[in-house]
Amino acid sequence: MADKNCPVCKGTGFVDKGKVVEICACRFRQEDFQSKLNIPKRFWSAELDNYQPISAPQQRAYEMCKMFVYNFNQEEGKGITLVGPTQMGKTHLMVGVLKALYRNKGVRGLFFDTKEMLFQLRFYMSHEEDKYSKLLKYLMNVPVLVLDDLGSERLSDWSIETISLIITYRYNHQLSTLITTNYQLKKSEDDLLNSLEERISPAVVGKIFQMNEIVYLY
Repeated sequence: MADKNCPVCKGTGFVDKGKVVEICACRFRQEDFQSKLNIPKRFWSAELDNYQPISAPQQRAYEMCKMFVYNFNQEEGKGITLVGPTQMGKTHLMVGVLKALYRNKGVRGLFFDTKEMLFQLRFYMSHEEDKYSKLLKYLMNVPVLVLDDLGSERLSDWSIETISLIITYRYNHQLSTLITTNYQLKKSEDDLLNSLEERISPAVVGKIFQMNEIVYLY
């Protein structure tokens, strides 16, 4: 919602910049991002433009994320997956992408740390079935879904089945899914355990390769 007292847009929520009309920044207060996009408070200030790459892989990831936003077409259902170790700014980049898509393209998204998502689903399934059904349906159908830190969750059969359901549904219905993970996607002979193929399933990883641009930060 626009700020009626905003001196920039005069309460309209839009700024005329000649060739283009942009949504005014007053419509994107930090609290709005938290409630509408489910962005954690720690990342309220994260933007693509204030990401500071200090290595070549980080620079490439930053450029790929900006290009992804620029070329984004909701009908194509394309996503992006950032793969790499901790402390590389993967979450910062994904939050920046989520905000930019909302601002520049008007596309609604939802951010979830995968462990938190599964915890909420499990809790609702045991205590409030109506909320469980609503949250699961929303996760499956929201135009853009960020699954942060995929693979770090406790791998019960239920967790794997739930992740597979969400990703498969979004794959089949061409809905954009943005993923960050610390794990290699495919298992290798040198490290059989630390891969998403081993932790989730080869079928799910195969869909991620088909639906997303894979960007490595190492």
